[in-house]
Amino acid sequence: MPKPVLFSELELSGGNCAGVATLNSEATLNSLNLEMIDLLSAQLERWRTRSEVLFILIDSTGDRAFSAGGDIQSMYHDMKANPGGPSPYCDAFFEREYRLDYNLRNFSKPTIAWGHGIVMGGGLGILSACQFRIGTETTRIAMPEITIGLFPDAGATCTFSRMPSIWSHFIALTGANLNSKDGLMVGMISHLVTDKLKTRFVQELTQINCRTDLAPQITAILEDLSGHSEPFPDSLLEKHRELITDGMETALSAEDPNLELLQSMASWPEDKWLNRAKTSLQSGSPTTAAIIIEQFRRAKSMTMKEMFKMELTIAVNCSRHQDFQEGVRALLIEKDLKPDWTYAYGEVPEAHIQAHFKSPWISHPLDNLAD
Repeated sequence: MPKPVLFSELELSGGNCAGVATLNSEATLNSLNLEMIDLLSAQLERWRTRSEVLFILIDSTGDRAFSAGGDIQSMYHDMKANPGGPSPYCDAFFEREYRLDYNLRNFSKPTIAWGHGIVMGGGLGILSACQFRIGTETTRIAMPEITIGLFPDAGATCTFSRMPSIWSHFIALTGANLNSKDGLMVGMISHLVTDKLKTRFVQELTQINCRTDLAPQITAILEDLSGHSEPFPDSLLEKHRELITDGMETALSAEDPNLELLQSMASWPEDKWLNRAKTSLQSGSPTTAAIIIEQFRRAKSMTMKEMFKMELTIAVNCSRHQDFQEGVRALLIEKDLKPDWTYAYGEVPEAHIQAHFKSPWISHPLDNLAD
């Protein structure tokens, strides 16, 4: 049976090489499971310690997805088997996934992700952690955790903290589907390159001068290929900039941002993309929406390490409360699309929100992340 992650090395000059990690679970849209996370973590550590490995490229098999997220169904069955928690698989998955994303963000060598197709959840966690984040004409980015009662995780706190609050809150609360130009606009994508130029890109990487700084050379290659790429679809965020800005500015200044946003959305014009974003918030978990507001508020004064520790705390607490399990049941297991959320909008108790930010451990599992 093929390995779910394939590893190879790209030969460079002078006996040097680049490490190539290829997500290889096409049937699941390269969604991350615990085995894939452990394989990636171990190989990245080996490459980190080898001086002849100069940079890392992460890509995937298949045309449909870089990675559509994480192993949500296994987490569902774990939560169902352990009502109220602890849920061993969930705890292990979140801890090791976030550790991988944190270490990748702090990797000592240049990292590149070829983010074609669907890039969601845990897949976006890997893409966002890389220094060079390539979007193609097929790229579709989303963090739709509100629809399953989770929250934007896998380092999303760090990603969103670097954006203007209008965009971070809109994208997180609506799970909006973004194209490559949207991603470039908000910093999720660093370069736009047409899919058909991937082979040329890899070939040009092999010609890099290994005796000088690599990052500027990789940048130059990507900028040149961007100039030779076909036109990309226009940014949807830019198209609706005025409407989103007005709605989010009003919402974020209100006592209850989520209720205010829902009210303003009622007058939004008919538009397929806007309707989908609106529906995701309306039918999503009110607890998740409240967590997002608090998550982003706290992140303003946090270091990256503190953000990752906060995410693990929230994630494990989500696995011990009802909404995450219920959201997965309704969307992915029974697929009735009728989640019975614990609370309605405007009725989520403050104590319930704050409980998600209380560490369930005496010693936090991510205390030993490198500063």
